Amino acid sequence: MKVVCEFNKCSSFGVNACINSSHADMGLVPAKHVVLLSFLNSDPPSNKVVEGKPQSYSSRDIYAREDGLVLYLPPPNLQKGAKMNYEIVLHRPTTETLSQNFSLFRTDSLDEAEAKFVTLKDKLPLFIEVSKEMCNVHGLQKICDVLSEHPTWTLAHLAAYFGSYDSFTDARINCFLNSSDTETGMSPLQVAITTQNLKMVHILVSANCSLEHLDHESNSVFHYAATTTKDIIAILAQGSAPRCLNGRNKNGHTPLHMSCLADKPDCVKALLLAGADVNITATKGENHDERYDSIDPGYVGNFLQNNPNTLYLKDIKNGGTPLHWANSRQVIEALIDVNCHINALNFEKKTALHVMVERNRLDCVVALLSKEANPNLGDKDGNRPIHLAVKANNVSIIQALVVFGVDLDIINNSGESARHMILPDQEPNLLYYLSAVGTKRCPRDMEGCTDGCRFNGTYEGIPPPKVIGPTNRDILNMMLSVAGMEAASEKHRSKFPKHGRLLCLDGGGIRGLVLVQMLLELEKIVGKPISHCFDWLAGTSTGGILALAIASGKTMKECLCLYFCMKEHAFNGSRPYSSENLENILKDTFGTDTVMSDIKHPRVMITGVLADRKPVELHLFRSYTSPSDIMGVTHDSPYELPPPPEEQFVWEVGRATGAAPTYFRAFGRYLDGGLIANNPTMDALTEIHEHTLALKAKYRLDEAAPVSVVVSLGTGLIPVTQIKEIDVFRPESIWDSAKLVIGISFLGTLLVDQATSSDGRVVDRARAWCSSIGVPYFRFCPQLSEDITMDEKSDEKLVGMLWETKAYMHEKVNDVRELAAILNRG
Repeated sequence: MKVVCEFNKCSSFGVNACINSSHADMGLVPAKHVVLLSFLNSDPPSNKVVEGKPQSYSSRDIYAREDGLVLYLPPPNLQKGAKMNYEIVLHRPTTETLSQNFSLFRTDSLDEAEAKFVTLKDKLPLFIEVSKEMCNVHGLQKICDVLSEHPTWTLAHLAAYFGSYDSFTDARINCFLNSSDTETGMSPLQVAITTQNLKMVHILVSANCSLEHLDHESNSVFHYAATTTKDIIAILAQGSAPRCLNGRNKNGHTPLHMSCLADKPDCVKALLLAGADVNITATKGENHDERYDSIDPGYVGNFLQNNPNTLYLKDIKNGGTPLHWANSRQVIEALIDVNCHINALNFEKKTALHVMVERNRLDCVVALLSKEANPNLGDKDGNRPIHLAVKANNVSIIQALVVFGVDLDIINNSGESARHMILPDQEPNLLYYLSAVGTKRCPRDMEGCTDGCRFNGTYEGIPPPKVIGPTNRDILNMMLSVAGMEAASEKHRSKFPKHGRLLCLDGGGIRGLVLVQMLLELEKIVGKPISHCFDWLAGTSTGGILALAIASGKTMKECLCLYFCMKEHAFNGSRPYSSENLENILKDTFGTDTVMSDIKHPRVMITGVLADRKPVELHLFRSYTSPSDIMGVTHDSPYELPPPPEEQFVWEVGRATGAAPTYFRAFGRYLDGGLIANNPTMDALTEIHEHTLALKAKYRLDEAAPVSVVVSLGTGLIPVTQIKEIDVFRPESIWDSAKLVIGISFLGTLLVDQATSSDGRVVDRARAWCSSIGVPYFRFCPQLSEDITMDEKSDEKLVGMLWETKAYMHEKVNDVRELAAILNRG
């Protein structure tokens, strides 16, 4: 049995203490005696520094000498059985006649002794001459141990490691200031950083050592500092940020990535403040995606300087950009404004959108989607945000992803769609919100399906309670539509007008999002941009702003994002809201110098109300010459005429048509066009007819574009609710007074609703008028489950409203296809 010396666990003698353990192994010495013999007769370990006696070396021959460092040959006349040791001894004089003697290393191998002597001779004597405080057993032991581990370190490396602050004033050490360790490539500064000695780092930086030095693994000083402290990073980043701050090492990691991996949020912040580029992805050699090299740099230091507590620190360890770690909508918008790459991936190949979905942060999800984050990127498992939303059981986030165009049928690496991932206990809550917008079932060969996703299943989830809508006119509307289509077919049998496709957009404040969602669905089926589908655009209020955006070349996805931007920034404070934010958005969207006449196609008419007179008048802002001007009609009105299209700025038109009373101040003499024509269809039909007649009268009929099809879009039908008190009378009691107040309130609401009505009889009249002249008429307006106010800001309510719109358009898909065929024919 082999006996292990107990002194090895607690004494400084080390593994050589058991000099007689071999005898114990052979059973020649009792185990209990081994410990005692080891303690009494053992030699110190070969590399342990011990003090020596001068008489011990007086009779020994010297093999090599270097400035007080001596390699002695074994002593002569060794006793039988004694070890033949070569010994390295440091002699340091203390007086003229006395000296200290330190035995640094002992071995019975001359080759080993020579190698150790070569390592020590040029460094140790000079270093302890400069750092006299280390000339003792403890200090020499540290130096020898470090040189044993790093034999190629220079004197500057040693000084940096041991924090010998005054050493770098000595030219013999300072000459190695920017030296490189031949084994690792480390510089003295990099060594100092690893010790986290702030004062030593400051001394080296002040001595102008190189901040661009790279070791053999391409690690810069910032790579080393990335896992230390924010103070060291701050010292390194004094002045302008070095180029190496954003360099990759051989693993493809920047210092920022290393701080993330080490879960050092303070270091992450310090690197960002120093100017770290957040748009550099973590890569590894051949896996590097060159597409990310073309992304413009993103620097967030100034933002974090002014907003220090805006990051969710627990997410930093997974890497990515500050977008992955943001904790609010405002932070996300600010980071994107400083060019933080919105679709960057973290170490798990998740985008910021993935992370916000997992964290159930609806406001952040909507903010990212509103800034055009890609909802169809997969993580390392191929899961898209829609898969993660199903896992999180979050209906609102599912709705948000649906309305922002996620691919509902995309599969992950396991071949699972979002519909397939819905668990049986989730189906009553989630399934309807996917099935109602057309999500496909699984293929026949898919395993593990439930009735909610199986190829031949029938379960589609549980719909919400039915909402009470307006009086049913489906049969009458169908009769009018059929009559109109038949008349149109007969009328256009010989020649179908090519330039008379009219799109009318109602008012409704933030409910203009409903218009955008319907147009997105129409555009998907038509197969071309909405601006190419129509020849006339008419809009009121929010519909007018949308019409201007379409005519100005904005995509429907951009319009969707525009509305969420307006929602956040225009409806701030109390009503009436400040007009400045809305005007700034309109100027950014349309430009400050763009005029109405710059819009060539489609022709645009936007309603407004001239309120500088009584009675007020409806005014149409046009991108074309008005019928009156075509005819040369002179105006004898005492009031100043509105500017012509070539002098009317587009942003001003948007501001004028959106000047809804109590929401925004009047724009000069203009108020919201919804006060007279919240549904502009009849006014648009009248305008086009007058325009055609004027051109005909001037023998310019080839320029005319009589109506060939009308598409009218509403901003949603609100639920019908019962009103009990509508009477206005002279009160005779306190109770009558209360009833009078309630009645006046409801009566005021009724009058406002009627004045701004865009549904009901106004739609019936338009449908009947089109039917009588043989023009196809399409009206789309979804039934909403709740009354969404014009200045609603709740993301949950708005994405719910948009989801209802998408589900409505899916239900009306046959009508949409019929309309698409007509639009494409035109």
